[in-house]
Amino acid sequence: MQHVSSSNVRDNSFGSPYCYYFQLPDPTTAGNAVIVGFTYQGNPTPSVSDDKGNSYTLAGRYYDSSDGQSVGIAAAFNVTAGARALSLCFSSNPGGYVQPMATELTNVLGIDGTGSGAHGSGTIVTSGTLTPSASGDVVYQVAASLSWSQASFSAGSQTNVAWGLLSADLLDGWAGQYGTYNSSSALQPAMTLGNSDTWVTAAVLLKTGTTGSVPSGLRVVHLLHENVPYHPQSGGNYMPFQNPLPIQLPCDGNLLVAMVGGGNNPESVNAVTDTNHNSWQQAGQTYTNTDNQVQAYYAGSAACSDDLSLSMQWSGGEGDYTIFFYDVAGAAAAPLDTSAGGGGDYGSPGNFTMPFTLTPSTANEIVFAQIMWDYNTGVGLSNGSTPGMFDANRFSGENLDGPEPVDENNGWGHLITTSTAPVSFTWDMLVTGSDPIRSWAAMAVAFKGGP
Repeated sequence: MQHVSSSNVRDNSFGSPYCYYFQLPDPTTAGNAVIVGFTYQGNPTPSVSDDKGNSYTLAGRYYDSSDGQSVGIAAAFNVTAGARALSLCFSSNPGGYVQPMATELTNVLGIDGTGSGAHGSGTIVTSGTLTPSASGDVVYQVAASLSWSQASFSAGSQTNVAWGLLSADLLDGWAGQYGTYNSSSALQPAMTLGNSDTWVTAAVLLKTGTTGSVPSGLRVVHLLHENVPYHPQSGGNYMPFQNPLPIQLPCDGNLLVAMVGGGNNPESVNAVTDTNHNSWQQAGQTYTNTDNQVQAYYAGSAACSDDLSLSMQWSGGEGDYTIFFYDVAGAAAAPLDTSAGGGGDYGSPGNFTMPFTLTPSTANEIVFAQIMWDYNTGVGLSNGSTPGMFDANRFSGENLDGPEPVDENNGWGHLITTSTAPVSFTWDMLVTGSDPIRSWAAMAVAFKGGP
């Protein structure tokens, strides 16, 4: 019912307490399950926790000693309502190449048996044999392509499994799939890579039953963090990124939004197309200030599928960019309402309130906001005294001022309006007594909810 896939830390070590901090798109619904898949370097012991104290069990874990990469899956069941902030931590420094994803599922009760894992090479990623105790289990599989890029991912085609991709991060080579298995026979979960590569994978079986529920109304179904780097500090290698840029975006909603932020040589997105022939348009204008730039694109009344592929045409390929792709359910057929933005120089330390507001025309709207700045690290978003949903991720030991391959230390988030009152945006900083953000560019976009 909701899924997030975060970016890879690439070749960056961690500092104590060796944690990657990330968020589900929206707060959990009581009684549901949260499944967290992750990959990391070396073989330290992983653990997962959240901001509501739910208990996570390590359902499956596999260490590929020949390539020095691990993969694992943790799960919490019958969760408390409102959990959102997740922490993936390790018993010692994982050394780099850490990347998580997380999925909230309804009607999932527990783990069925022992998970499986494997490594290999080629285009078919097979996790090893799983045997359910009864028909109807959910199968959950994650896979890392160890060149840390991939041409495509295709969901499995095994008999009696209705497979669907959860996410497919081509730029980091990281994907997940799930499906209901209508058999009690042994199964070998598998997915297909577009390019032959060395890979590592893990899979688990999950018992099903009646528990939890799916919320109604306007909400984020999928959130994909995509790192598009040029400079090594951001995970690049001084090679221009591919242009047009291919993106794979499994989706289920009816509104797709791309919040594009970056700089260190500003490049612009000029056009977006996809394989379902959705009509992508720019929302608002491009805001640029010195090295910082933000844009937003969207496709309303979107035709979605789990094999949706995008092509993004850029003005060039020598900047450092992060794109947050939001897949939204419950949006209006003609969703775009309004946008606002700006840029400037902010020389005072501490939290930063944007010097503009956004006024929605209806009460039920989803507002996406982003900001790029020169210094410090963002940790929160609020509309005055009302907390928003901060979406950017970070990890312990990262450079305070960036740039980093995980969301560049900058700010992304969203909120749902409850009235037509003007919406303000305050970004909370990790360090408040020093390190002002200085040069910045920011924007916000509001989309209407359906009836």
